[in-house]
Amino acid sequence: MTPYAHPYARILLLAGVLLLCVAPVSAMDRIAIDPVPGDLVTGSVISFTGTTTLPAGTVLKYEFSLKDSGNGTVWYGEYSGAEGTVPVENGAAGPVWNVPILTQGYAPADYIFTIGESGSGDRVSAQVRLARGEETAVPTPAVTTASRCGELKSPVYVSPDGDFTVRTSPDLNTRCSILAKGAPLTITAITSSGSPVGIWITSASSATGYTYFLQISSDSSGIAVSDLPNTTLLRSGQYFFYVVDGVNSLKVLPDEKNSSAYIPADVLETKLNAYEKENPYQKFRILLEEPVISMDDIPDAVSGTSVGLNGTTNLNTGTLLDISVFLADIDHQKQPAFSLAGVPVADTSGKDGSWHAVIDTSSLSPGEYIVTVRNGSTEATRLMVIYNSLYDTGASSNEGFVAKTYAVDPVSKTVVTGTSTQKAGPSPDPAVLVLAGLAGVGCVGVIPGNLRKK
Repeated sequence: MTPYAHPYARILLLAGVLLLCVAPVSAMDRIAIDPVPGDLVTGSVISFTGTTTLPAGTVLKYEFSLKDSGNGTVWYGEYSGAEGTVPVENGAAGPVWNVPILTQGYAPADYIFTIGESGSGDRVSAQVRLARGEETAVPTPAVTTASRCGELKSPVYVSPDGDFTVRTSPDLNTRCSILAKGAPLTITAITSSGSPVGIWITSASSATGYTYFLQISSDSSGIAVSDLPNTTLLRSGQYFFYVVDGVNSLKVLPDEKNSSAYIPADVLETKLNAYEKENPYQKFRILLEEPVISMDDIPDAVSGTSVGLNGTTNLNTGTLLDISVFLADIDHQKQPAFSLAGVPVADTSGKDGSWHAVIDTSSLSPGEYIVTVRNGSTEATRLMVIYNSLYDTGASSNEGFVAKTYAVDPVSKTVVTGTSTQKAGPSPDPAVLVLAGLAGVGCVGVIPGNLRKK
């Protein structure tokens, strides 16, 4: 048989070679995941590593999540996984990548790790199983209310190799990372003596477009303290701030030509992750809101009694509120009829704080009053009605006055019949009874006289 006996076979062979040449290269051909140990436990740090044919500096996107959230889709949040980006680096034998995942607080389960080039839907994956283990200590403040705050815990992320501590005052966990505009927030970092500390703040949305950077240094005790910039004029929304331990020097700095240029969170994290070993960092989330105070309805009250006022607010715990009571008449609202200063905001089991105060109405006459609770320009107003105790139906007693009724003979003026004593209300004055009896006798005597005149 000659080589030309099957020309169609040669054509098919050539077509196959061409297809191999033009076929797209999958993520499995460009990215490889190194074998993952099988004895992983919760509370540990899983280091996902691998090689790639992509050049150094290429941004890879990774996801680590529960294998199945119960509805066929993955879910990111507290105790379920993480996602982010990481740059390709030059290794000894070629380009490599490294993704550390801290499993502090994760539930024992099967998890899926996927990674691929950012912007591409092509991914490679590996499945791991986390067994229950002893939770390892990490340099983070205690999460006091993580169970009710869900994914709004703080910090959101902590570099596995970081050995510095960051605290916020007030603790963001007590209020689920909610911060009212203009409310103070102090950031304290504890690191080595004299180390530079970088603080980055950037908005989660490009519509807000806010980025801020501040560099401070720790004192001889290794403590660096800074206040959050005034947020009064910022737009409401989600913000992230990053506290970076400079150790010897900070590798990621703002653009010298445009230091206030907006940097999206994922772009900033890509830069921070590239130098995470030299500059470990912690990431926090803030939900910035307009300051709000609410007040519950005030029930009508009797003059002279105490009236309880209650409400909620997103202002910081310990914030002092002022209460004023004005007559509803607009001409009398310049000076309060009653005032109370220094009512503190307390934490509750909800995302807002609570406040409570008691008003003594002894000095308030019956009428309508306007009650205002305020902090700066933020206030809430309710109507309070005070009425006289005479109209308090719930205050009446069961005692009544004693009364007798009589039938008098008009001729002889003698009592014919009499009823037994009955309770019908408060006891009247004896003098009133005597006058009433005399008046009755006189009236009976007038009637026969008038009849005789006729």
